[in-house]
Amino acid sequence: MELELSVLERLPEPVEVAACYVVSEALTNAAKHARAAAVQVQASAAADRLHLLVHDDGAGGAEVGRGSGLIGLADRVQALGGTIAVHSPAGQGTTLEVELPVEPGSGRSTSPS
Repeated sequence: MELELSVLERLPEPVEVAACYVVSEALTNAAKHARAAAVQVQASAAADRLHLLVHDDGAGGAEVGRGSGLIGLADRVQALGGTIAVHSPAGQGTTLEVELPVEPGSGRSTSPS
């Protein structure tokens, strides 16, 4: 697995949990179903969005409607107002691209005065 992170501060807990869930499910699918040899994970936060990209070199052919894993991902992402795109041509691996809204500064912990 190759990991590239460009996230400089903590994000709101629901966004962090959703991002963790997306990456975990994508890694599970890559190992269990796609028989991938390599997976790239990229996470970057800019302004008011978290962008996740997970790409594997496996069998491809994944579809959101075929199986509960991708449906669960789509439900979780959409519940937070985000979007998910799956690109998975047969024999060419699978790419998940997720955008989650983040309110600037909402992930910072503050102490009461």
